[in-house]
Amino acid sequence: MTRRDRTVALAAMALLVVIVGAMVALPPPADTTAAPATPVPTPAPRIFRDGVVGSISTLDPLFARTRPELDIDALVFSGLTRLGPDGTVVPDLASSWSASSDGRTWTFRLRPGATWQDGIPVTAQDVVFTVQATQAADYRGPLAGAWQGVTAQAVDRLDVRFTLATPVADFPLAARSPILPAHLLADVPGANLGGTSFELAPVGAGPYRLVRLDATGAVLERMSDAAPSPAAPSVGPDPLLWQLPDDIQQIDVRVYPDDAALAAAFQAGQVDAAGGLSPDLANQLSALPGARLVRYPRTVLTAVMLNLRFGHNVFQNVHVRRALLLAIDRNAIVRQQMGGLGVRADTLVPPSSWAFNAQAAGSVAYDRAAAAKELVAAGWRRSGSGWVRPGVKAPVTLELLTVDATTNPLDYAVAVQVAADWKAIGIPVRFTVLGADQAVNDKLVPGNYDAAVVDLNVGLDADLYPLLASAQAPVGGSNLSGFQSVTLDRLLEAARAYAPQSTRARRMAAVEADLAKELPILPLAYADYAYVVRNTVQGPTPRLISDPGDRYWDVLTWRLATAAGQ
Repeated sequence: MTRRDRTVALAAMALLVVIVGAMVALPPPADTTAAPATPVPTPAPRIFRDGVVGSISTLDPLFARTRPELDIDALVFSGLTRLGPDGTVVPDLASSWSASSDGRTWTFRLRPGATWQDGIPVTAQDVVFTVQATQAADYRGPLAGAWQGVTAQAVDRLDVRFTLATPVADFPLAARSPILPAHLLADVPGANLGGTSFELAPVGAGPYRLVRLDATGAVLERMSDAAPSPAAPSVGPDPLLWQLPDDIQQIDVRVYPDDAALAAAFQAGQVDAAGGLSPDLANQLSALPGARLVRYPRTVLTAVMLNLRFGHNVFQNVHVRRALLLAIDRNAIVRQQMGGLGVRADTLVPPSSWAFNAQAAGSVAYDRAAAAKELVAAGWRRSGSGWVRPGVKAPVTLELLTVDATTNPLDYAVAVQVAADWKAIGIPVRFTVLGADQAVNDKLVPGNYDAAVVDLNVGLDADLYPLLASAQAPVGGSNLSGFQSVTLDRLLEAARAYAPQSTRARRMAAVEADLAKELPILPLAYADYAYVVRNTVQGPTPRLISDPGDRYWDVLTWRLATAAGQ
């Protein structure tokens, strides 16, 4: 029975009582002494228990890095926009936005009823403060690039104008970045922003607020169920429909030290969902009675980065790059290292993206014989069991950089597979295994490597300009391969320019066709985010996500089944 059905039924029962009462004799005068009121039990809150591996040291979005920190912030904080179904971007703190004809100026209108969780209204000044905090010279946190090249100006209390140094079409998507409360942080010196009480008692404008935090995790309460703040103004219904009936009133984010502990908690019935597990564990848990696997396709590409900087000549010939890709069994990587929870990558654009064009991307099949022919076409020659490059006497031995198995078990396992595949065609590999920071700072950024297995988050808009533009190739830029191409630069700039999506789709196809020809980076596979949930949890809907916290894009529609299974 629906809520409306129950309401109609109760109304009918009340009417029946009135009619029956009119048909019987009046009772004698009743004792007017008031009977004690019968207490009405308060229904238990509907609690969703989400398990995740990691630890919590800060919930300030300016500094949050661990998986639990980012997941909690995704629920506590809001951006101007948020993810919608089918790859769309929809309003969040903003109610609308518009752009100038050249895409250089964007104006966002805030929702008049938007408030912080302490009841203070959200204003344009909060947005300006957030932008400027991430742009501070001494800030080195994870949001450092969120508003790069953007100037924010408060037009009035509800309107904020952004001026972009470089017009880009995906700015509404970038505007998902969390907004911070200026009234709580504006007076804190920039150098002290990471050391305030805010980091363990954050106040956001998202659908859930933090009510408890300890070593076991965090308890979040849905804002529509929260006690109103005395300072809260009287506003109308929330346009985000946070007061939907029967939704999840409380989310307990429970943290565990490792995959095994989280898997044990799920098996013991201590959590309703487990995210980010290894493929083997995710597949095992999803096979349990009453459980299922929700697979979110991601924008994180596992790839081989080749050093193509000037002076590093091993991979300059495209035939060599094609040979190395032909030698890698990418289907085996998806099947074995990813446990089937992923897809083979034929280009740098995710297959689930609006920008993906299968025809333009083409496909390089696993073929060892063809790989040998490509090496010959590059002028390499066989020497015993190895290969010798033109102008070099000694056979080639490649250095393959990877992070350690503890830091990233998937990348390490993929690197082992890549090394075995290259050895099978006669190219021995020497491993360099480092921690993540050391691999990036000592090897990738200065260009002190041959090849590296890396994870590249190409983003929901698949803007490849930062990854491959010649302007980003100098040391310190984001083009860590050092690849430079005037032709590709022109295509990348056109693809990110402000234009209708149909136009941008054609331009992205041209980018993918050029990538298929040049192979500046060797795409391997896209791993899914594996989310094991009990069947009592209704609603999580897969869509392409950039970060695991994006799985909450439709959390306001999730439901917990009743005891009767409804």
